[in-house]
Amino acid sequence: MRQLSITKAGIGLGMVMLGLAGCGGSPSAPSAQPAASAAAALALPPADKPVAQPSGLEPTIAAVSPHVVSTAGTWGTITGAQFQPGATVTIGSTAVSATFQDSTTLRFANSGAHGVGTVDVTVTNPGGRAATLTRSYTYSPADSFDANGEWIAHADSHNDYVTDMRFTISNNMLISLSCGTPVTMPTRVSVQNGRFSFAGADGLTMSGTLASTTTSYGEVNAPGCGDGRWWADKAAPAQF
Repeated sequence: MRQLSITKAGIGLGMVMLGLAGCGGSPSAPSAQPAASAAAALALPPADKPVAQPSGLEPTIAAVSPHVVSTAGTWGTITGAQFQPGATVTIGSTAVSATFQDSTTLRFANSGAHGVGTVDVTVTNPGGRAATLTRSYTYSPADSFDANGEWIAHADSHNDYVTDMRFTISNNMLISLSCGTPVTMPTRVSVQNGRFSFAGADGLTMSGTLASTTTSYGEVNAPGCGDGRWWADKAAPAQF
């Protein structure tokens, strides 16, 4: 009986020692969560949002006209297929204001100034589908253009450019001007570095700048032509 009592006492003492060890923070006690782990848990990224996919029609670009222009830029036309209202135009890295004419034609007012070089043209429909015509638009010095030919102009910026104006350049000389009737001008008006100008009697003046091989613009004050700005396209060569 005495031996059994000693054994029970030993077991009880062992239990007490284990309890004291637990209260004293022995290596077996659970440790506190590191602060860094808690911060990392708070910084978990949100669930990825679904990426909107392009929709609608996919445009194609056939051509840009004119495709060789002055470094000052000019107006032009993009032809292709499946253009939609609200389509946007980018020439090089410049977003260009564009007008939807129909599903095959977009027009832009100014391609913007750019250094000499060749760039891409991109059309993007409202749904996000896009087409790019690579290396299709070239900026060149104005003196590299052939100005010779017949030009059909729209004059009188004070009256919405409704006046029909015509002029002819031959051998790099402006040789005629008319706005319904011929206008008397100086005998020699040369085209140099893509520009021409003259001043005559009774306040007659005209100036012009070549924007491409087929577009030009300027100012005029002449009988029948009005007093204001003009813009012109070169007439297509006669077919024989």
